[in-house]
Amino acid sequence: MKRALLTILTIALVWSPAEARTKAAAWVVKEQIAEACDGGRGTIDPVGVIERDLDGDGKSDLILSHDAIFCSDSRFGRSGFCGAQVCSVIFYVRRGGLLKKVSEALGGGVTIGPGRRLSISMHGHGGQSVSVKWNGKAFE
Repeated sequence: MKRALLTILTIALVWSPAEARTKAAAWVVKEQIAEACDGGRGTIDPVGVIERDLDGDGKSDLILSHDAIFCSDSRFGRSGFCGAQVCSVIFYVRRGGLLKKVSEALGGGVTIGPGRRLSISMHGHGGQSVSVKWNGKAFE
């Protein structure tokens, strides 16, 4: 019994839902890492990959934050889409089985609030708070 419980706890600690990705999201993440690292190798912290229904259609969409990308071969170790304060944050919505890029913002530390009309928050230039919402057609 103790061993089974320990195994379950170990699996729960190693695998987290933030790391679970649909095939479409996994493809987008791989492509964005390659682009961010100028074709070199890199990784992404799972906190920078958010799969949630953002547009209310019942299908998981994607937010990818470049502040979570770390490049192995880069002089600075960061995504090439980061400046001194903020990085690209890209919004994708699911259309069929594919994720379509619909918007991009500059920010970091992306979080999503509760509820049906999700409030997406992040920090912007100078540490200011930025909020983005789906208006039924686009992010604003």
